[in-house]
Amino acid sequence: MAEYGGDQAKITPGDLTERFGRLTGESNSTPTPMESQGAALLGVVVAAAMMIAFVLGRRAGRKKSTFVEVVRL
Repeated sequence: MAEYGGDQAKITPGDLTERFGRLTGESNSTPTPMESQGAALLGVVVAAAMMIAFVLGRRAGRKKSTFVEVVRL
């Protein structure tokens, strides 16, 4: 890529193609492995937290529910 220094910095068509490829996802360069692992780990943590909240909410609902029996005479 062109160096940014003084009047001699020129943007080449290859530079533009590379940048637009990154924006649209068509570039050959991929995110660093650490970024993708971090995103996956964050997803797992969020999913686990949601599952725990769901299970605890169901359990609390069962403890508070009341059965009402209707009898016809």
